[in-house]
Amino acid sequence: MNCQRIIAVVLCVYVLACVGCTAEAKSPFYLQGPERVVFFGDSITQNGRYVEYIETFLLTRFWEHRFEIVNRGISSETLSGTSEIDHDPPRPDAHERFSRDITPLKPDVLVSCFGMNDGNYHPFSEELFAKYKAGVKRLAKRATNEAKTTLVIMTPPPFDAYRKITSDPDASHWGYKYAFIGYDDVLERYSRWLLTLRKNGFVVADVHSAMNRHLAERRQEKVSFYLSGDGVHPNATGHWLMAQTLLLAWNAPAEAGSVELDVKTRRIVRGDVRGLKVRQGTIEFAWRTSLPMPVDPQWDAESIAMEKMAEQLNRHRLKITSLSDKLYRLFANGQMVSALSREQLAKGINLLDYAEFPTVQQSQEVLKLVQQRQRLVYKTWRQSIKSMDKVLLETAVEKSAELNARSRELCQPKQITLRLVPVVVCDM
Repeated sequence: MNCQRIIAVVLCVYVLACVGCTAEAKSPFYLQGPERVVFFGDSITQNGRYVEYIETFLLTRFWEHRFEIVNRGISSETLSGTSEIDHDPPRPDAHERFSRDITPLKPDVLVSCFGMNDGNYHPFSEELFAKYKAGVKRLAKRATNEAKTTLVIMTPPPFDAYRKITSDPDASHWGYKYAFIGYDDVLERYSRWLLTLRKNGFVVADVHSAMNRHLAERRQEKVSFYLSGDGVHPNATGHWLMAQTLLLAWNAPAEAGSVELDVKTRRIVRGDVRGLKVRQGTIEFAWRTSLPMPVDPQWDAESIAMEKMAEQLNRHRLKITSLSDKLYRLFANGQMVSALSREQLAKGINLLDYAEFPTVQQSQEVLKLVQQRQRLVYKTWRQSIKSMDKVLLETAVEKSAELNARSRELCQPKQITLRLVPVVVCDM
């Protein structure tokens, strides 16, 4: 599987280098299926939301590929092996558990997200920076030589000085409890260095820049907007931005399933449409489609709109042209979804905006199942480390298999009966 992915990446680079390449050329998706993808990081990864969003995207878009997503994040860790003077106990070095937690899994892809803690919340220090770089380089070697895997790197999320609340006003040392107010400049330098690793063939998803850019744009209208309540740990919207940045770095496809047809010519422009009927102004047809990536209700709606999530990663649209009546009621599987104008339908509607639409409803069930499964497996894994009870973890894996099977069943393409019924509009 690693060989297939390497070949795909090499071909992609070759094609993009060709003089005759067009602007429309789309690179292949980084994952080929059915890879095991392991996420390795600190408390931001331990929280697991961005990992859950990645898994849900892969399930809804590639349900048949059977990707396996594993979270192996633990809070407080660094790759540099450094810690603040007053951090009690000292921060753990993630390398100390690599052979225990990563190598035995034999991941096809290892996604690393470290850096937030590695600068120890101090002003920039060449010594700390050198130790961080050494820790990342060591991870790259261990990924290749020990775990026999492909390493993908995420830059750390930003440190938001606006939101960081100091918990020790009498602190005599910089650290998590009393962080240097310009600490994000340190993370910016760390991130810029990580980006240089692209020239060595690593995929580096620039989470730091993406989130800072988003913060700057949102704060033009609302200066109190934030992505992390404590300045360090992202909220649900922040975790989606992390997931989105990684998916875009992987060239994830935007199309989740759309339908477009012209009533007058009966031409099906897009989508798996069957049984199209037009009778006395009523349009009816069957549409077979995959599920979209679910929109977490906890995401900030303005942020999702600003990021053009639907256009970039979740295109799920209905477009019908050459309609004769001014207003229609849209029914899906017999249930009314909304009243829509001829102009709206001709332009195309984003089905994600309609919570009652069957695929949108079903995708929410998938997200809940993924979250339930990920949290069950992660909790049991941490318990198994303390108790050294491998049976405990194996039991949880068995329980998670049922949740996984239910998710895959929900994600299989479904046929929906759509009906547009004209509404009589009385002109005054």
